[in-house]
Amino acid sequence: MLSSRAKGVIMFFVVLVSLFILLAGVGVLMQLLYEYAAISNKGGWLNFVGFMLFFAFILLVSGTVFNLNTYSEQIGKSVELDKINSFEQTYQVRSDNLTKEFAHYLAGVYPDHEKDIFSKIEPGKLDVYLVKYPELQASKTIVELVQQVRSLQDDIYKQRLERAQTIRDMRYNVRSPWVLQWMMPNVAIPEK
Repeated sequence: MLSSRAKGVIMFFVVLVSLFILLAGVGVLMQLLYEYAAISNKGGWLNFVGFMLFFAFILLVSGTVFNLNTYSEQIGKSVELDKINSFEQTYQVRSDNLTKEFAHYLAGVYPDHEKDIFSKIEPGKLDVYLVKYPELQASKTIVELVQQVRSLQDDIYKQRLERAQTIRDMRYNVRSPWVLQWMMPNVAIPEK
């Protein structure tokens, strides 16, 4: 079974060869029109019309290729958006688990009256606890745990930025005046 990338490359070459054959056919037609015009001395308007038809054909073919590229890009962005969402969820679960480990450690070290405070710990606020309880910085395990959570939170923010960029690109494709909207795939674009 071929991968989607290989199928895309094969499809690109099929379209490229098809366009070459079409252009060659139009070129032969132009040559025949020129020869007919040269023999019958009707060169002026017939050559102009032939040139305009050739130019219109080139615009039609290039516009179709552009729209097919945008169609493919929109589908690719949809798949990329699903990937970004799954990465973000994975990072969030891992960050929450590490935060629970941090809270469990703090609840074991500190008196029972602070357990309710530690049960409300959020991944983005672990640095606050390191500042509030400086003796925690003596534990390498806690410091490494906080660094891992910080790294995961950074990854989550990067994924959110990437998702926002992807959604912006998808919305542009839907609203672009240069794209034939009836050719666009019916892909759901999230609000946020």
